[in-house]
Amino acid sequence: MRRITRNLIAVTIAAGLAAKAEAFSLMGPFASWQTTAIGYNLPASLGGLGDVGGPMLINEEYRLNTPVLTYGFDGNFLFFFGSNGVAAVNAAMSILNDIPAASAMSASLAEFPLQAIGPANATAASLQIRDLKSATLSTVLGQLGLAAPERWVFTLRDRLVVGGVTNYVVIQRHYDPVTLLPTNVVNGVLYTYNVRDPVPNNTHADAVETRASGNPDNITAASIDDRGGLGFGQFMTGLTRDDIGGLRHLLRFNNLNVETLDASVTLRPSTLTSPYAPVTGTNGTNSVLPPFNPGFPFAPIGSSGTNTNNPVLTNVLVATARRPGIGKVSFNPMPVDALLNLAITPVTNMYTDFFYQTNSLTLTNQQVQRVTTIPDILFSAGDLYNGAPFSGATLQRPTATRWVNNSALQTFVGGTNSAAGPGLIPSAGSNATAIVITFNSLGPSRLNFTSGGFVQFLDEGSAINNGVWGYFDTTIYSVFPDGITIQDLERQLFGQ
Repeated sequence: MRRITRNLIAVTIAAGLAAKAEAFSLMGPFASWQTTAIGYNLPASLGGLGDVGGPMLINEEYRLNTPVLTYGFDGNFLFFFGSNGVAAVNAAMSILNDIPAASAMSASLAEFPLQAIGPANATAASLQIRDLKSATLSTVLGQLGLAAPERWVFTLRDRLVVGGVTNYVVIQRHYDPVTLLPTNVVNGVLYTYNVRDPVPNNTHADAVETRASGNPDNITAASIDDRGGLGFGQFMTGLTRDDIGGLRHLLRFNNLNVETLDASVTLRPSTLTSPYAPVTGTNGTNSVLPPFNPGFPFAPIGSSGTNTNNPVLTNVLVATARRPGIGKVSFNPMPVDALLNLAITPVTNMYTDFFYQTNSLTLTNQQVQRVTTIPDILFSAGDLYNGAPFSGATLQRPTATRWVNNSALQTFVGGTNSAAGPGLIPSAGSNATAIVITFNSLGPSRLNFTSGGFVQFLDEGSAINNGVWGYFDTTIYSVFPDGITIQDLERQLFGQ
């Protein structure tokens, strides 16, 4: 292992790499070596939102195998954010719903932009307003299995002290969606790194990325939720090429994993006489599926919980099987009893589940349904002050500890895989617990402080504004709590 001294700057020659303009990072539960000491699982008290999970290898991805998710709003959200808050979230979900299926994307992804930040709203910036729509968009991407590429271009694998010399092992967890090889380019921006030990004002070490060249506005939507973030007055108009590339990798048909269906999935009762059918042509709006291409050596699935019967001859749900990516995830609003957080009317989604028959390369399918009585994603609001000085427009969301590692199901030639993944992101129906995303309802606030007991900034005029939620693009549609006007905010924050 080569020794790397502190504050080493490693600059990669871009021309020698012939780097692509797109790349992505994958998220999963923290591996045992991904410790806080070397930059993982950082708490919200360190200035971010708190980490959802850690960066995964290219074959350790975590993904959904449920094609339709529901979302709703509880009473706390509706009381604080109101109808304009609902509109902001719906706008974010519409962006996600407009993403084409993975099979409809070009190989180069050239149809998607490198930059998706709109023109800054100067009024929102001066009043320190953060965009609720953009935060929703990024946070949901994290719950779909995407991490921030900008943060994981370079990262530490280990920190070793040998003979009085500190050694840092630096790796990459950032991949080109075409070659699936590591790259140090994000949306056309070239990154390098500087090992900091400790990171300023913290106690952990990290390989801190810096831009070597490229447009600083070419940030991914995924990065907003993962210690990246937009400035006050900035907003996303959609997803970037890198965001799309990560989703395509997770959901593409030729990305095969042995997976178990969500516990809430059952066979459709109307098809119990013949729930299975070989794939011979088209299926509804789906085009003919591409040929089987696993991309890795594999052995026939044995007795690790899979259905060993011939599925064509049985009426038993095939829960565990080798499955391709589902191509696309859609999000449907779900009316919720604001007091009980239950669906007013249960929702049934029916779809076709594709899988490969046990000990066979024959692609088949079964007609299944999923009945949901609670939304998969529940948007809420609450006082999230956590002791950090600046905690106005912040949020909380579940970590990846609830995700399921299926590596033991992947029976490779030569033995059972024991890696950190691949795995499954469960829906709300599997454990009767929604993915709760809670936005801070602190509202307009100010920070006052003293310095060494001599210099004091304790009056209203010297206070620092703490940031609020809003919904805007080039126009400010709302400032929250819902009903507050720009003039109200100016009077509260500036005494005008």
